[in-house]
Formats: sequence, structure tokens, C-alpha cells
Amino acid sequence: MMTAGSIPGRMHCNMYGLGRRAAFERAYDGAEKISCDACARMVFMSDAHRGYGNWNDNFMDNQQLCFTALQYYYERGYSYFELGDGDELWENRSQKKIIGQYSHIFWMLSKFYRENRLYMLYGNHDRKKSREEFLRKNFSEYYNECSRRMEPLFPEIKVYEAIRLEMEAGEIFLMHGHQGDLFNDYLHGLTGWLVRYLWTPLEEFGVRDPTRAAGNDKKCDKITRSMENFCRKKDMLMVSGHTHRPRCPLPGEGRLFNDGSMVHPRCITALEISGGKVSLVKWAVCTKQDGMLYVCRKLLEGAHELKEYFR
Repeated sequence: MMTAGSIPGRMHCNMYGLGRRAAFERAYDGAEKISCDACARMVFMSDAHRGYGNWNDNFMDNQQLCFTALQYYYERGYSYFELGDGDELWENRSQKKIIGQYSHIFWMLSKFYRENRLYMLYGNHDRKKSREEFLRKNFSEYYNECSRRMEPLFPEIKVYEAIRLEMEAGEIFLMHGHQGDLFNDYLHGLTGWLVRYLWTPLEEFGVRDPTRAAGNDKKCDKITRSMENFCRKKDMLMVSGHTHRPRCPLPGEGRLFNDGSMVHPRCITALEISGGKVSLVKWAVCTKQDGMLYVCRKLLEGAHELKEYFR
């Protein structure tokens, strides 16, 4: 039996759901459309949260894993899709300082860009990339430490909110996944200020940031359900990030994929599409029998035929 006290909570949930659906529709309608060959090679990664290399830079310990993965995908002809939150611009002010800290990573990304194989989305933590002026100021060139001179980075790059991949099997929709969230979308300016000046200092004392989806199972489940419903409505697949929870369902068990993150303890994850098949992989440090360490790529799920998801 419904009580008077339960009505506001239920209304809030309904409004929250409507807000997400409207935000998904907005992103979908404004998405960049890209036609892809069925046998094209693509890799999807996100949530690196690259920072200054200080104590709260969660990417720092995984930078070599990322560099090795980028080399692997570049040499094998993959197109690289970064699905948002590549850089941590809530906790940090300077994009140029982040680029300087990880100039080797951006050097690899610039090689993809020169061959038209780099696509970037913005997330809630790097929403500044939605502004052309910000991109022109920060991504036109960078200082190459090897050559010791300024070189082109991503001149005239465009960073999108969403992309629609038009493939032979069907459509794949790409977005970060923060869309429609009260704190991470509608109140992103306030939330960014709170993260920089309140939650980041408090994290040093063990206080968790309540606005983050990662680590909040209840919030992640709500996001996942909303996205799954949107996929069914549009008869498409979706690849997102944001929650840091890698996801690659079996055909017939869902249409929502998540590439995970690059800040997992001891590994990074990625989604690959190659030869019309999709796989979830992780990159980690492995040990040979003689004790030698090396970076390895391990299959977590797949490879599954993309066309099977559209039946």
C-alpha cells in the first residue's frame, strides 16, 4: 500500500529516469555518424583519468600497460576510441601539465591521429574538451621530450559527446555514460568544484567521493538498466565507460558493453572489435617461468559475432 511518505521518493525516481532518457536521446540525436566496414579493427578504452603524476593520480601505476597496449593496437591497424574521462580535469587545472607528465602516451595517440585512427569523446571529468577554444589552446601542439621541440599533437581535433557507428551488422552507439546524472551532468560545474576543493583533499583521510559512479554498486546498476532499456528501444548496441565496470554480455543476454577503465588495480581493460567479432581483454603484468616480468594481453570474454546480438 502506497503511503504519503513514499510518493516523493517514487516521483524522484521517475523524474530521474526521465532525465536519463532525455539525456540519452539528446546525445543520440547529436551524435557524430561514422560508417565502418564489418571487418574494421577498433579498440575502445576510457577512464584513464590521467593526472599530474602525484599521489592521487590513479593512472600513474598503469601508464606502462597503457603504452604497451597502444603500441599493440597501432601496429595492428586498430582505430582507437577513447570514450571519455581520458584526463582528470576536475582534480587538476592544467591540461598542458597532464600532457607533459604523459608525453609518451600522447605521442602514441598522435600517431593514431595522423592516420585518422583516433576518436575521442568527453566525459564528466573532462567535459572541457567539448569547447573548441580549449582544444585549440591545449591540443594543437606539445613538447616532444625526445626531439626537444614543439610538435603537432591533435591539430583541429574534434571531441564528441557521442558517436554512432554504422556497421554492416547494425548500429553501435558510443557515449561516456554520465549523461542524465544529476551531479555528473546537470550540476557538473558544482560537482567539479566540490571534487577539486573538498572531496580530493578528504580522500587523503579515507573519505569517499559520493558523486562517483565507480564503486557505487547501486548507482551503477541504475545506469546499466537505463542504458539497456535505451538499447532495446533503438535496436542497437551501446559501448560506454563511466562506471569502470567491464561488461561484455553473451549474445542474447544484453546489448550494453562497457570497456572498464585504465585505473583498475594491476590492470587495464579494453573492448576490441576485429573481423566482425567483439572481445573484452585486459592488459596486466605477467610472470614467465624464469621470473621475468612482461606486459601481457589476456582474453576475458569473447570473441562473439556482432551479428548475433542483433537477432
